[in-house]
Amino acid sequence: MKPPTMKLRAALVAAAAAGLAFATASSASATPTYTGPSFGSAHRVTTGADGQKYDLRLGAFNTLLPASGGTVDVAGFGYNRAQGIFLAFCVVPKGVVIGHPETYTTLPTPCLGGRESTDGSARRITDTGTGTPGVTLPYQEGGSFLTNLKIKPQIADGVTCGVNGVQCAIVTRADFTATADRSYDQYIPVSFDQ
Repeated sequence: MKPPTMKLRAALVAAAAAGLAFATASSASATPTYTGPSFGSAHRVTTGADGQKYDLRLGAFNTLLPASGGTVDVAGFGYNRAQGIFLAFCVVPKGVVIGHPETYTTLPTPCLGGRESTDGSARRITDTGTGTPGVTLPYQEGGSFLTNLKIKPQIADGVTCGVNGVQCAIVTRADFTATADRSYDQYIPVSFDQ
């Protein structure tokens, strides 16, 4: 069986993320919904600085990777176009319970690649038009985006996903214009074959 093409992956990610509104029992908080061993999604409703509610949906295809890492296709919908976000692969902070936004009180860090990464391990999504070419992408209609991340289990020196209790996830969070704002934090866990 051939691996899915990027176009097919994009369609699958988009369908999963769009379907989260139906899979979530409560709009105040959400539990990630997994539709397969290599598929992850997250959902939450948040209020922006403008007082408007935003129905944030995130989906990822290929969340079970070989031990050396690989590429994960990621789609997001419903984000606040007035607030830029970082999309990255980060260590899940202690105390965070994925699927329970009330526990998202700590900045996800460290992250693979860092803010100025040009290796495909992180992206900034914003409508400001400023940033690193190929790393900074504009939002699309409806606060959406579709991209991929190249990730590996070693996040930093001495920090490896799955070792010594380190849990890692694809993360969205407010960009450097609102670093302390946890209302855009979302997590999709990623696993690596041992």
